[in-house]
Amino acid sequence: MDIHIIGNRIKEFRKQRHMTQKELAAAIGVSTQAVSQWECGGAPDVSLLPAIADKLVVTIDALFGREGGGVQDISGTLIGWLRSRTNDRRLHDLTRLLWEAAMDLSLGDGGPRIEYPKTCCVRNGDQIVSETQLRIILQTNEGSIIGVGAEDMSYMCVFPMPETGFEPYLLSNDTYRELFASLCLPGALELLWWFCQSSNHRLFSAAAAAGRAGVDPEDARRALEAMTDAGVIKSMELEMEDGPLTAYRLEDDSAVVPFLQFAKCLQETSVMTWVDERTKANPKN
Repeated sequence: MDIHIIGNRIKEFRKQRHMTQKELAAAIGVSTQAVSQWECGGAPDVSLLPAIADKLVVTIDALFGREGGGVQDISGTLIGWLRSRTNDRRLHDLTRLLWEAAMDLSLGDGGPRIEYPKTCCVRNGDQIVSETQLRIILQTNEGSIIGVGAEDMSYMCVFPMPETGFEPYLLSNDTYRELFASLCLPGALELLWWFCQSSNHRLFSAAAAAGRAGVDPEDARRALEAMTDAGVIKSMELEMEDGPLTAYRLEDDSAVVPFLQFAKCLQETSVMTWVDERTKANPKN
């Protein structure tokens, strides 16, 4: 077998993965010059082949140009794996997979691995030491990952950095002020949570929503009007026999729990797993 084929295949797969020689070298712990030498006709030490194959997401057979050893279909593998999980575990298992991926991005092949915890709160035996959730936070020049990884409660959010940064995709400060001001009104959060749990996009009058959420009717009316102005709640005028009636529904109940979770993260400043991979200032951030 022509030994030069290995270097040629490394170069081919590296470019398919949009990796530079420097990035590949750093990923497997060699110099950039070593990768350059391989691609110019040399060959890596055989002990490095598993690591090279892993980082290029191919089989070792692929590096030797053997039949059927092309780039692995990671998307297809992931979908197949998810389909093999039970229906009540798919999101839990996917979240744990993302947690493991975040740990690997941070630690690579070195550093102590953090065991997936049973609870998201800090405990000493059976006693809770802190209600603050243990979080993993990974920040790089590419963006960030933040989440909670535990058997009792978990979520993972991935935020790749846009070319222009995040600011163009955010709302204006005045829009956020209007939103937060509406949520500060008496009964607003109670109504928001009740709609999230119960509405299923059904329409409710202010009086019906107030009664079911346990909120004073006048407080409910003011809060619903303010949240409607802020875009959180949608309203509709209905023609009834005794006159017009304003009915309300939650615009997007899927956003409420993530919103409240991130508000909790913003307020908690202690007892967390913090993994920071930033190595230099990002001018776009």
